[in-house]
Amino acid sequence: MTEQDHLFSEFPSTTKAEWLAKVEKDLKGKPLQELRWQLEENITLDPFYHPEDMESAPAPLQAPNDWEIGEYIEVEDIKTANAALLEGLQGGAEAPLLRLNHPLSAVRLEELLAGAELSFISTNFGEYYTDKEPWALFRHFTTLLEKQGADKKAVRGSIDFDPLLDWAHPPVDKLAELIRYCRDNLPHFRPFQVNAHRFHSGPDDSSLELAYTIAKGSEYLARLTQQGLSAETINAHMQFSIAISKSYFVEIAKLRALRILWANVMKAYGAAQPPFLAVHFAKESQDDEPNTNMVRASTQAMAAVIGGADKLYVLPANHARQEPSTSFSRRIARNVQHLLKMESHLHRVMDPGAGSYYIEKLTEKLSEQAWEQFREMEKRGEFK
Repeated sequence: MTEQDHLFSEFPSTTKAEWLAKVEKDLKGKPLQELRWQLEENITLDPFYHPEDMESAPAPLQAPNDWEIGEYIEVEDIKTANAALLEGLQGGAEAPLLRLNHPLSAVRLEELLAGAELSFISTNFGEYYTDKEPWALFRHFTTLLEKQGADKKAVRGSIDFDPLLDWAHPPVDKLAELIRYCRDNLPHFRPFQVNAHRFHSGPDDSSLELAYTIAKGSEYLARLTQQGLSAETINAHMQFSIAISKSYFVEIAKLRALRILWANVMKAYGAAQPPFLAVHFAKESQDDEPNTNMVRASTQAMAAVIGGADKLYVLPANHARQEPSTSFSRRIARNVQHLLKMESHLHRVMDPGAGSYYIEKLTEKLSEQAWEQFREMEKRGEFK
């Protein structure tokens, strides 16, 4: 008997039948079936689950559970954005997302990143304008790295480059060039992503969201392997950008299910790498009342962390009012993650959701339903 087993030796085991008898007594005649949750047409959840409902104890899905603390930096005026960037880094942000609202020259990019030690942080870019050219932005960034003498092997970051989303004729050949460069020079940089935000429509369609997400990721594997790249190399330089809403348990299970589903996709290529998940709050999850958003952010962020986010972005509480973020709103958004990491120590727990029978069962149901829908999409050639 191990020391851990000894800790529970004084507590007798309880069968599922004994639990059900206790529940039925407490319900005072109310049918247990009325407490079931119909999440989707083919997914029904019981009010509680027991070890007897699992064939065996599932293994943890990810280790370690550490994540990068992200922060949005809106880039309109370069001087203002640089000040916000440095303030965020000094306040503990690890993965700023520079939301570019217009193209930047090499000179302007250098001004934007002035004072930031690029070897120590994760530098992420999003282009939010027409006629975007991520390869030009990437070239400016790598030129700056060389100018600063940065250690490229240590540089982390990403570009919101999703050819299947933003181009009628996806420039997969240019994407392949970026991946080859990263493979040889920037092993921790991800020059493209599967942007799954357009698939998000709330918890009631989570399995469909998952199916579309892995179908799109699978299509990238298919097209890029045709360019001579291995599945391992592609996955090492790709991230999934995922939106989460307010349904705590569903969002935990959705992220965990995505890890299982992507492992199945990678297995077809003889690989066993996990996906890299950049998690964002869904815009529709925000209320017009900033105080409500600040309170809700704690559970949303916690769901993302327990689900296995590799990088997390918390929306400033005043976002729904379509107001510019402030030093205060960015600090509160940042500090939510500090509480989860520095006080709750969730980054030290390997797969915090593992062993919760409710979460495990919901993860299983979402995975199974999403996989069936994914197979149907593959037959239809959804992203061909």
